[in-house]
Amino acid sequence: MPLFHVKHLLLAALLCSAALPASAQKMYRCPSANGGTAFSDTPCTNGQGSEVTVKPSGGAAASTAGNAPKLDTPRAAMDKRNAEYDAMLSPECRRARQAFQTKVDQKGGIEELMKEGNPISKAWEDCQFAAKDAIGKLNARDQEKVAAEERKRAEQDRIALRKQECATKQKVLDDRRPRLPQLSESDRAAFRAVENDVAINCR
Repeated sequence: MPLFHVKHLLLAALLCSAALPASAQKMYRCPSANGGTAFSDTPCTNGQGSEVTVKPSGGAAASTAGNAPKLDTPRAAMDKRNAEYDAMLSPECRRARQAFQTKVDQKGGIEELMKEGNPISKAWEDCQFAAKDAIGKLNARDQEKVAAEERKRAEQDRIALRKQECATKQKVLDDRRPRLPQLSESDRAAFRAVENDVAINCR
């Protein structure tokens, strides 16, 4: 199996963990013995490689959403996402992904997966369409949650602004009402218009 196929399968196996809904997750890009690349949530054993920070799919808005559910740890969030991801796969694809990940975690496992016709790689490769579809649905769900929170905050901001405007108009009415008989006809008409607006829109 060509090297780039294995890299793609590795990324697909880890992609569901790269879209955590609560907070950024640290991953590690580690070199394999044959010059390839492996990804892990633990530091590289040989001291090489680099750290990669994976951001939540919803961006900053997801982490600042006041009412968004918060998980205890990034690890718990990753486990939850993996469980949701697995639940969306068929039993065959779920076993294929788990077998592939188990082999990746084993010493020398990546080299075995790269061999032409490796049954574990082939089984997981056959599930890539279903895997991408599941990841897309999870990301779409998270994005909709973020969008719903943004709509909720926008509505709350609109209500707060309207209350502030109403309070300002009411103050103008209270200040001018004692002097209403002395106001010009145009000023009294403006007063009545503001009074009507407050009566209708500031209940």
